[in-house]
Amino acid sequence: MVPLGHRSARVLEAIAAQPGSTNRELADAAGISDEGQASKILARLQTLGLIDHRPEWRVGEPHAWRLTARGEQRERTKVAEGRASRELR
Repeated sequence: MVPLGHRSARVLEAIAAQPGSTNRELADAAGISDEGQASKILARLQTLGLIDHRPEWRVGEPHAWRLTARGEQRERTKVAEGRASRELR
């Protein structure tokens, strides 16, 4: 699994919680005020195959981001690891 920075992880969590969100909505949910930074994070997550936008997207419309199967698997694994970590305490 490719390691993600905390901002990227928060964006991925926001997409999992609110599929179909726009760049701005995800940046707000992840606490990122710099639009350029948010766009870079979204582009990286898309390049990694963790997210994608709706297939009917057209130029000029806001993206509606969602997790790919790979992104969903990553989030499930992270949740399971967190649960196991809490159980060990």
